Amino acid sequence: MRPTPTIRQLALLAGVSRTTVSLSLRNHPSIPAATRERIQKLAQQEGYQIDPLVATLMTQLRIARRRRTQEKLVYLTSWNERDAWRASPNDAAFHEGAQIAAARLGYDVEHIWSQEPGLTGRRLSKILYTRGIRGVIIAPLPRPHQHIALEWPHFAAAAISETIIEPHLHRTTHSHGNGMKMMLQRLKEMGYQRIGLANLQEHERLVGHAWEAFYYVHHHSLPAAQRIPPLFLPTWEEKAFREWVRHHRPDVVVSNQLQPLHLLQACGHAVPDDIGYACLDLPAAQDAGIAGIDQLPRLVAAAAVDLVITQLQSNEFGVPHQPKIVQLDGCWRDGKTLRARTAAALATPK
Repeated sequence: MRPTPTIRQLALLAGVSRTTVSLSLRNHPSIPAATRERIQKLAQQEGYQIDPLVATLMTQLRIARRRRTQEKLVYLTSWNERDAWRASPNDAAFHEGAQIAAARLGYDVEHIWSQEPGLTGRRLSKILYTRGIRGVIIAPLPRPHQHIALEWPHFAAAAISETIIEPHLHRTTHSHGNGMKMMLQRLKEMGYQRIGLANLQEHERLVGHAWEAFYYVHHHSLPAAQRIPPLFLPTWEEKAFREWVRHHRPDVVVSNQLQPLHLLQACGHAVPDDIGYACLDLPAAQDAGIAGIDQLPRLVAAAAVDLVITQLQSNEFGVPHQPKIVQLDGCWRDGKTLRARTAAALATPK
């Protein structure tokens, strides 16, 4: 087996400087694309391999330099009002998680509102490029299947959630299907048999119908007498909700919002004595009184920061050919809106 060539040897073979080889192997845009491709192909042919210890050291040195200059990432929101997203506990948690993760790696995070009057995608791109800001984190969009227009070849980007449809960027999200699966399993362990899903139509679209899909798998595995069709509404309506509960008699209602809990109480049902309630998306600032899935939004945002910084360190810009989707599982939180209905569940460790 022939020894792995050094940067110096590759430079001699390619007829270029060691700096050119080093930058080419890091895919740095300062080197012409044709030169980068030629040197990368040569390195592959000669069996060049990056020393992981050296690569780690160089990354740490680059991070240290960035801490001194405090390179910025942009946190881009697209709500109808500049700071409307701050009223949402989860959206505020996304922003906080992005700030914490970026600071650990020597980056600062600056919020920019994409709906600023007169701020077109081209103008925003020019502003960011002129200021030397290359990393963009796309915050969850207020409505599903929206577009973000930037001059993407200049930027390394990642989106939080599945709400952006164009372009196809790297993204991070809670695994909503696994969240529903976890919830159904926990409710079954507690002795609930008639589980009803109530949700808004738009919120199901926001998660790509993942909750609905896993609920239907569960639904069709049950005896016919225990099957409860889900309730999907354009807006919350007490009359429709009351009729659904009266007709199908669920012993627990699940949703990603708190309105069904309030509607149960408004209809005169004691929670959890008459009907239980569990939330698929516990508010990040909730008081621990509600049972359900904590989607861990700070960690989801931190994963998006990791995707952006990895691209920056590899000098990868633009819309990726093969976008990565990083899904994180949430965790179960007990709460007073459920009660164990079986002896086995009462014995289950919390």
